[in-house]
Amino acid sequence: MTLLAPLFLLGVLAVGLPIWLHRLSSENPNRQQFSSAMFLEPGEPRRVLAKKLQYLLLLALRIGVLALLALTFARPALQGAAQALVEDGARLHMIVLDVSASMGHGDRWDRAREAALDVVDAVPSGDLLQLVAVGRGARILTEPTQDAALVRQGINSVRPEFSHADYGELMSSVDRMLRGLELPATVHVVTDLQQSSMPTRFAELAAQSPLDLEIHDASRPGEENWAVQSVSWQSGSGEVAASVGSFAAREVERTVVLELNGAREAAQTLSVPAGATAAASFANLDLRSGGNRVRIFLEPGDNLAVDDQRFLVVKRPEPRAVLLVSADPRGRAALFLTAALEAVNGPLTVIEQISPAAIPERNLGDYAFVVVADAGTLGNADAEALREHVAAGGALLIGLGQRSGGLPAVPVTGHAFREATPLSAVAAGAFTIVGYIDATHPALAGTEELRMAKFYRYTAVEAQPGDQVLAELEDGAPLLIDHRLGGGRVVLFASSFDREWNDLPVLPVFVPLIAGLSAHLVGDLAVQTEAPLGTTLSPRAVGLANGQIFDPDGNAALGIAAAGSGDEVLLDRIGFYEVLGGGLTELVAVNLDPNESDLTGVEPNAVERWRSLNIGAANGAAAGAVDLAPAEPTPLWPWVLALLIAVVFMESWVGNWHLRVRRGLAA
Repeated sequence: MTLLAPLFLLGVLAVGLPIWLHRLSSENPNRQQFSSAMFLEPGEPRRVLAKKLQYLLLLALRIGVLALLALTFARPALQGAAQALVEDGARLHMIVLDVSASMGHGDRWDRAREAALDVVDAVPSGDLLQLVAVGRGARILTEPTQDAALVRQGINSVRPEFSHADYGELMSSVDRMLRGLELPATVHVVTDLQQSSMPTRFAELAAQSPLDLEIHDASRPGEENWAVQSVSWQSGSGEVAASVGSFAAREVERTVVLELNGAREAAQTLSVPAGATAAASFANLDLRSGGNRVRIFLEPGDNLAVDDQRFLVVKRPEPRAVLLVSADPRGRAALFLTAALEAVNGPLTVIEQISPAAIPERNLGDYAFVVVADAGTLGNADAEALREHVAAGGALLIGLGQRSGGLPAVPVTGHAFREATPLSAVAAGAFTIVGYIDATHPALAGTEELRMAKFYRYTAVEAQPGDQVLAELEDGAPLLIDHRLGGGRVVLFASSFDREWNDLPVLPVFVPLIAGLSAHLVGDLAVQTEAPLGTTLSPRAVGLANGQIFDPDGNAALGIAAAGSGDEVLLDRIGFYEVLGGGLTELVAVNLDPNESDLTGVEPNAVERWRSLNIGAANGAAAGAVDLAPAEPTPLWPWVLALLIAVVFMESWVGNWHLRVRRGLAA
């Protein structure tokens, strides 16, 4: 038993009042003068004793009234036990609710909630219930309990989230929760059976713990959806491109609306084919300085509104000057590099070509970064000038072409060479390819086709401690090295920028590679403007040492440790997160996982195979000690109040009876 308002028990101290009053009234106040009592016979002790017992009964009733009154205000209740032994043959029914974003389509969630409540109603008396929500990971909403009302309350309170479910992770989470359970278990998965939620390996759907699996499908055949699948910013052309996907069997028209910094900027009407995509583009945006909020959404919306929009942070391009150092300004290396650099930022990139001898005449700090087509063309004075520039915070992209072979070390950085056999000398047409790419590095995003390039010759360089090798050839020789030098950085390319040693410049991947390396050199990639849902964000990720992070609703976001410092915030909402610090404001866009838009369901035979993988709960398992969730307290104060009323009436009757007795004695 527990007390919901225990402070009211202090009222029990009032029982001292009747005790004090009874002590004052212990003698009869009605006294008469009498001459002498020596000739009277002594009274019977039995009658005196009976009189004292009657007074004690009245005292006890009055104490009981005050004690019960205090207990009523303290609100006693019965609290369920934290642990209990369940009956033999009892079973745990775990209800797993899919709370991913697709469950918000139409009335799916209503059907899912009804299915979960039907499971609760059908559970036999004595069995246990547990409620689990699965979206971005699994979380327990209620511990095993026999209180069906508590589980119903949990079902009615949970809602779909901005998350994507994975059925493989779902089964792994169920495994962890059932580990060590001494009861047979039935797992009821309430979901919409999205094909995109299935794991890569079907075997991941098999639980290691013995259980029976029941799948409750909340979807319906023929459900349709349209979504904004992707939004991108083309810095070269200054356009925002949007892709609208159809997950329906009919063609429709949709209006794609661009909202810039909260104001409706432009709109296009598209014909979206059945089961295909349509593209829209918006140019000539009036961008302000700094980050701009771009929101693309569909009109009219559909039954899954959460994927009818996507968010993008766009920064207005600033003019950049690039210094290209080449011994032959009309050579192929300069030609390919110029074309690639101009494709990156278009007319906003001003490329100035000079020979190595003109380096001392230039103020290198006026350029966003410097490109040296071949390190072998640099003299000692040129290399020293570039070294001082990089150490002071500059950026340099340097190629190790055919003139670099006779050098004792790489100019500027001092990297050592190692002996290598030119591949062209081994056999005609011999080449090597890229064997390793650091796909996690943002400068190499979208450059997987780099593996298609053929390298006939290269310069073998030894990486220095602290270097980051971005790409290697098949024999392990570094191809791209990211080297820190003082306050700046140098990227080494261990081959030529023309077609003499490789065919990379004529492949489509050459422009994205130069674009990624350029952005890395000027620091654009150091500032995060988009982050996946479910990851974390810190002020350091947007280039701020300290700062406060605000969620899409404008509320201060607490850190993972709930310290309120804004450091390492979990991104659990879609929209724009704002980071304020040092007088600066940075924006980060968070979008829904595109997989949630595809409502294609799992094939029925695959669902049956999933069920058949999880048939193993022993019906005759012995019951044991099971941790039970505390049930809702059962109030006892109404019964205490009824007893109080009865005691009040009894005290009144006994008091009146004693009063009549006392008056009779007085008469």
